[in-house]
Amino acid sequence: MKKMVWVMAAAALCLSLLTACGNSEKKAAQSSSAGKVTLELWLQKTNVVEQFTEIISRFEAENPDIHIELTSVPDPETALVSRIAANDYPDIITIWPAEKFYRDLMRDGALLDISKEGFMNRVAGGPRSIAQYGGKDYSLSVAMSAYGMLVNKKLFRDNNLEYPTTWDELLKVCRAFESAGIQPFTFYGKSTEQVGQMGERMSGIIDNDITATISLVGQGKTTWQREPQMRQLAAALVELHKHGQKDVLGADYDAAFNDMTTEKAAMMIYGSWGVQRLLNMNPNLEIEMIPIPNPTGGKNTVPASIDTALAISTASKNPAAALKFLDFFSTAAIAQWYADNEKNPPVIEGVVYNVPPLMLMADTLNSGAAFFTPSVYWPAGFRTSWEAPIQALIDPLGRNDIEAFLKSTNDICVEYFRDYDYQ
Repeated sequence: MKKMVWVMAAAALCLSLLTACGNSEKKAAQSSSAGKVTLELWLQKTNVVEQFTEIISRFEAENPDIHIELTSVPDPETALVSRIAANDYPDIITIWPAEKFYRDLMRDGALLDISKEGFMNRVAGGPRSIAQYGGKDYSLSVAMSAYGMLVNKKLFRDNNLEYPTTWDELLKVCRAFESAGIQPFTFYGKSTEQVGQMGERMSGIIDNDITATISLVGQGKTTWQREPQMRQLAAALVELHKHGQKDVLGADYDAAFNDMTTEKAAMMIYGSWGVQRLLNMNPNLEIEMIPIPNPTGGKNTVPASIDTALAISTASKNPAAALKFLDFFSTAAIAQWYADNEKNPPVIEGVVYNVPPLMLMADTLNSGAAFFTPSVYWPAGFRTSWEAPIQALIDPLGRNDIEAFLKSTNDICVEYFRDYDYQ
């Protein structure tokens, strides 16, 4: 799907840039006879319609000369491509600034450079830098999501264990829990999407720029038999699953969550979005998310995504009004309200984060010890095709065949990256 979107977007960009600022009659009509400016905000993060509606209402109350129309549709990215093809850009768009589609929009001048706007100084340095393209800001980042280890604080405390910060410490913690009769990890080997996601995120922990080597393998310039990262990943995944359920492929996503909420298991590798589900299942659960130690012994970094970011189209007839909205959204009061009600770690400085299980990860993200999840650079279908080899690898009945995993991964890289430019 993403690959198709990017192809469509490329054609659409060529058309829209050639025709420059067409559709001007429609945009001009967005100013009423009374002088009120109307902006369209294209919301692609469809699970926050309620929060955006409230923020828009507050903005309009303070700015009666500006009206914002919120657009939220099914499959918003495909619909956005169609809008671009018709040279009909929304004024403000929520984007994911790491993804190729949006970076192409930045590259081709479709999004406004907001680097010199004062409100950009409110964004923490780490998140701001990883969202940039060519050293410039084309979006205002507001919140991030993270991937790490969800840990049961009570089980760690009751067994006098510290959180592991190295791979060796993690394995020692696993052995300590096992000695106490507690299952260290719960996994979801039956749920292919989560299996693929874990492999993808951990490959990035091993090498933040793993896609560069994947691309070289895909182009036939090297192989995973020569390069170390996938072998390191395979060994780490095999080792971790020795400390989970005995029936590796018998447990799915729901079973893993149940193991955590019933305190059968002490740890689970997952994303920040899983915290609220765990607490909904067991409000008394004491959990926290911590970084996954790097299996290579290298620096610990967190796979992250900009979860909420706002960009302005260069085709907007009212950029000053759009900038005013971004300024408003990034004020301490509004950013605080959004963080309290959306729950993901905020990246606006001065916001007091009130989600205890994610406080440590929020600090880690804002420190800059994070990288964009590799899949944002990958073509559609690549990670899905990789799920089966990862499942086969972690299945002890398959003898945890690392060489077979390397061969399968090599073949999939060639299939998807032979002619694919991820940059």
